[in-house]
Amino acid sequence: MSQFNLSELVRNYFKAYETKERESLEELLSHDFTFNSPVDDNINRETYFERCWPSCKDIQEYHIQNLVTDGDEVVIRYECLLKSNASFQNMEHFLFRDGKISEIKVYFGSDLKHESVFEDKAKRLNEAFVTGNTDYIVENLTEDVQWNFVGDSVIGGRETASNMLESMRGMAAEENTIKSIIVQGNNAVIEGTMKFTGEDAGEKLYAFCDIYTFDNSPDVRIKQLSAYLIELTNEDVSN
Repeated sequence: MSQFNLSELVRNYFKAYETKERESLEELLSHDFTFNSPVDDNINRETYFERCWPSCKDIQEYHIQNLVTDGDEVVIRYECLLKSNASFQNMEHFLFRDGKISEIKVYFGSDLKHESVFEDKAKRLNEAFVTGNTDYIVENLTEDVQWNFVGDSVIGGRETASNMLESMRGMAAEENTIKSIIVQGNNAVIEGTMKFTGEDAGEKLYAFCDIYTFDNSPDVRIKQLSAYLIELTNEDVSN
């Protein structure tokens, strides 16, 4: 296989993620394709499409920085720009057999997310909490998320959190005020107040403080969450 053809196939691989054309990507991979990364241990073609392909919805474009071919192998270094305006850099090693990609090994590089990305995600999550959009919350949890309701309970795992959130589905706050958001590294702290009005319970005002720790994935998912919630009295409000 010529150097031009190898380069073109690798570029087509990344183009499929930009254009969201799964069929194009399927044509490039061998039936016994395997994928390795620091978080994926020699997964097969089926698992790859289940685990990795969904990330295409967040990808805006790739900027290829280096592409080197050697026989049936290609090494590429690139920067990926996400729709959230975050970006990251990786290196990948491609192995070809009979014109198909038979193996990819990914070496994670630098994470170029800006503080604004984490601030925006914290705001979106807060909006989901106060509008009862539990689907968005669950989508943004890692599989092994640890959720600490300070002074109450600790739950672990995405499935457990999803079951817990069902009771909140569609439960919207009447008012929500964000007082401050502080971002440091992969951590975001958001505090404010929210008011709920129930048919039986009447009007209730709460002060909240949520501390998020996000993972390093392109999707920026919640790895840990500590939630503080205090019901305010009329005296607290007047002060």
